[in-house]
Amino acid sequence: MKSIKLLFSGLLSLSLLSACNDDFLDRYPEADRSEATFWTSKSDFELYVNTLYPKYLSGFGAVWQDGNVQPKGINEAQIVYGDIITDNAVTTSYSKVTNNDYISYLTGGTGSGGWNWENLRQINYFLNNYAKTAISPEEYNVYLGEIYFFKALEYFDKVKLFGDVPWLTKDLQTDSEELYAPRNKREDVIDSVLMVLEKSYGLLPEGSSNSGRINKDMVLFMKSRIGLYEGTYRKYHGGENAQKYLELSASASLELMQSGKYEITTGDPNTVYNSLFAQEDYASNKEIVYWRGYNSELTLGSAFSRYFTQNNRNGGSGATRSLIDDYLCKDGESISTSTLYNGKNSIELEFKDRDPRLAQTISIPGEYSLRPGIGMAGSTANPLPGIKGSNTASGNLCVTGYRLAKWFYDNPADWARTTNGLQAAPILRYAEILLNYAEAKAELGQISQTILDQTINVLRERVAMPALRLGNEPTDPRLDEIYATYVGYTVTPVLREIRRERRVEMAFEDVRWDDLVRWKALKLLSMPVEGMKFNQKDYPSIKVGTDIILSGDGLILPYAQILNNQNRTFDERMYHFPIPITELVLNPNLEQNPGWETAK
Repeated sequence: MKSIKLLFSGLLSLSLLSACNDDFLDRYPEADRSEATFWTSKSDFELYVNTLYPKYLSGFGAVWQDGNVQPKGINEAQIVYGDIITDNAVTTSYSKVTNNDYISYLTGGTGSGGWNWENLRQINYFLNNYAKTAISPEEYNVYLGEIYFFKALEYFDKVKLFGDVPWLTKDLQTDSEELYAPRNKREDVIDSVLMVLEKSYGLLPEGSSNSGRINKDMVLFMKSRIGLYEGTYRKYHGGENAQKYLELSASASLELMQSGKYEITTGDPNTVYNSLFAQEDYASNKEIVYWRGYNSELTLGSAFSRYFTQNNRNGGSGATRSLIDDYLCKDGESISTSTLYNGKNSIELEFKDRDPRLAQTISIPGEYSLRPGIGMAGSTANPLPGIKGSNTASGNLCVTGYRLAKWFYDNPADWARTTNGLQAAPILRYAEILLNYAEAKAELGQISQTILDQTINVLRERVAMPALRLGNEPTDPRLDEIYATYVGYTVTPVLREIRRERRVEMAFEDVRWDDLVRWKALKLLSMPVEGMKFNQKDYPSIKVGTDIILSGDGLILPYAQILNNQNRTFDERMYHFPIPITELVLNPNLEQNPGWETAK
């Protein structure tokens, strides 16, 4: 569908857009308005709801992308950079989230650390006042459906961050009793999320309108995502009715699959995957369920392609060996068993005869963003593997040596547009629906070869990879040992391969953190953090022991001089973020999340 192109300025009066601060105690400006005259036309409703689109369907963000998503500490182009807090990537400094060191969120002020309800006030204000106008339901129902959709997204995000949260239905004032409400159980909140999604579905148009606005297909997409998250979370963390949510995910996924509206993009197996993420328009692409486009004549654009190409916003980040090693070889076997695996002595060798998505996700020197002259002035074809303080790293640092190729848009004209860049952001992708369906059915014990052929093998066929065969899955003693050591449980071979496919297909699309949380697998963050095999002859100016530290096998250790133990740490409390102490003082009915009660 087309992306909505919104006017982000001039939509509402300044009082509506800027009068809210970050905490409950700020009065929302509707108190001085007459509800009978606030919305006088259909366009008034549309303009009000439009301001929520960039908050919940943000894509790359806008303008200079100076914003930061809290409490995860991620650049506002979260869809790309969310993996920095997972085992898929690392940065030149360490992430406080991945190292169990985000104590600042516990001691932050009111409205900090993600415990922020500003957007919900705007949503609830609409819900409490829309029917007071003289406009007919036929004119405002579609916007009511959109508001319900956004409320579901708001609460799904809050549950993922904090678990139990208060379910609020009023636009709060300084004397509202709800300011002192206790948290509702996550089970009740999730059921309420699904309730408002049902209301949304009943009010929204069909997904074939190509209007750029929320529709029924997007509701089904969120049911698929939320059902899988909640079902697996309850299965692995302990909880009731896991099967109900897995069945919901499978049902919603199948409905989208059977609609006939969506399909996987095909083309040259060696380029099709990468090119999917480097476009300005997805209006005719049947794989993208929803995308955010940028049009400099109508909206503020984004500096994303410029920053990405220059690697400024990458901040020296790089993919981990953990991710690289999960890609299969071209024969469909793991690197533990395949005769095609060429070892780790160079990027070129280890990428040879691997799943083509590897070389389309991570740059081989001379390809994508690593071609001579690309990016910062004076950059070279090779990334400079370095660490904080490297005297050779200016403008071309990659902390692991594995630089991202996915999302690279080879268009100097777009880089030159600066904040008016037009590279579009695919936000909801049909590939995720196929992965959700396969995983839900596997978790339900209902997986079959037919289902694998409808899902996993469609994705593999795109890049000419062998099909996954039930009962004949590849063996992978390396990955099985990792599960046993760090996750604490093992999975069936078919579920292991479905999870592998998800990691590979959705790498750097901001799903990995949620996957690790719901699988109860965050301890994978404490695995040794390693980069590529370092060859001195390729980088004669880099000093081993000063610019980089190597393992006994010659692999780059990006955290060796930053973290004392060279690896990240893990604590069970990391599955939920802490509620700021300020909020606990203001509302004595709130209880802190486990493990954070006496945190220091």
